[in-house]
Amino acid sequence: MSIIRKLLIQGIRSFDPQNQDIIEFYAPLTIIVGQNGCGKTTIIESLKYITTGELPPNSKGGAFIHDPKLVGESEVKAQVKLRFYNVSQRSMTCVRSMLLTQKKATVTQKTLEGALSFDSTPTEDKVSISSRCADLDAMLPEQLGVSKAVLENVIFCHQEESNWPLAEASVLKKRFDEIFAATRYTKALESIKTIRKTQAVDIRVQRTELSHLEEKKGKAERVRIELQKTNVSVESYTSRINNALSQEATVTAQIEALTEQLQEYMSLRTVVEGLQMSLEQKAASFKELEANTAILDVATEELQRMHSEITQKIASQDSDAQGRRDECDSLKAKLAEAQNNMYGILSEIGHLQGAQASLEEKMLNRLAVINEFCEKHNITIDVSIDAEKRAIECTTRLVGMITGADKERETIRHQAESEEKKLQLEVDGVQQKIYSFNGTAEMSDAQHGSNTAEIAQVQAKHDSLLVDAAEISMVESKLETEKQNLAGINAD
Repeated sequence: MSIIRKLLIQGIRSFDPQNQDIIEFYAPLTIIVGQNGCGKTTIIESLKYITTGELPPNSKGGAFIHDPKLVGESEVKAQVKLRFYNVSQRSMTCVRSMLLTQKKATVTQKTLEGALSFDSTPTEDKVSISSRCADLDAMLPEQLGVSKAVLENVIFCHQEESNWPLAEASVLKKRFDEIFAATRYTKALESIKTIRKTQAVDIRVQRTELSHLEEKKGKAERVRIELQKTNVSVESYTSRINNALSQEATVTAQIEALTEQLQEYMSLRTVVEGLQMSLEQKAASFKELEANTAILDVATEELQRMHSEITQKIASQDSDAQGRRDECDSLKAKLAEAQNNMYGILSEIGHLQGAQASLEEKMLNRLAVINEFCEKHNITIDVSIDAEKRAIECTTRLVGMITGADKERETIRHQAESEEKKLQLEVDGVQQKIYSFNGTAEMSDAQHGSNTAEIAQVQAKHDSLLVDAAEISMVESKLETEKQNLAGINAD
């Protein structure tokens, strides 16, 4: 259980800002007795402020702090300090400070930095927590072991708010919910309902997934049985295939052996047939040579001489044939080069013909444009001359027309500038008249204002001293005259 020990008050309401007043609380009961206005309620308000951070009702604008005018100062610093034992029976101190500044027409209240400290013990050092890095309004109720709503509405309830049990039903329910923390249980129930709905949806989804998984499991069992049967069949077929492969290997070896023997036989047969054919051809050639050959009775030297002559003739004929073949190759190369030149000339002729056709077309287009331009601008050109001279003559006349148009445009521009200057002079004159009329109108307005003031004075005199009607009628006539003058000026 937490216990409040001492309360220090300085500069709060009627408490002097220059002195520190300390109130000590005793167990089990402390009774505060005093005259009206001596500060009994201020003690309760200070306890509420130091524990919850809430100012008392009707204390905005610095009413909770001592009035600076009473001490003749522009600033008053207020401080509330509380020393207590928390729920763990450890001594703690909380300090809250405020500053009230009196200006010419306004009063500014400012909350200064507060602090919550754990007092030192024989085993632990002092630890301080600033309001800049912690929420003192939330930490104080935790250390006291009492909710903020109980501190505000029950323990340190202000006398002006003590009739809250007689408030409207909605306000009363809200207060009771805050005191008994019913909102927390309501939120917990809502959270439970939300979780229940979510879990119900999850259960339905999981049941659906379970049914799908059961179907898939049945399919998997069927597939597994079929797989086992298939594996048995595959094993039987594999054994049969292995047997067939072993038999195939044996037969293949036999076939290869027979193939090698057949190839050897065929090769021997081919050699024999070739030898027979060669023998037959040689026999036939021998018979033919024997039939066509005449035996000459010539000496060996003569045969050698004839052989050398025939060899020389053959060599000369071979050289002649080679020369003619070289000449034929050179003629073929020249023919190919001439063909290539001819193809290039033909291609160039085609390009030139295309360029000539394009040029003729452009000349016709130019002649059509020249004729159209001459008809549009009423230019007469001798049609008997050729197209080039016609183009030159048209260009010359066009340049002359452009030069004339430029001169005419320059003349018109000078005339426009002179006309603009004249108009500007007229505008300046009109603006000068407007300025003079405006000055006259301002003077008339000023005269009208003075006349109006004079009428007001006369009317006051009439009301207070009963001035005769002659003076009033004179002033009114004067006013009418000024009004007519002003209307005439405005009309001008």
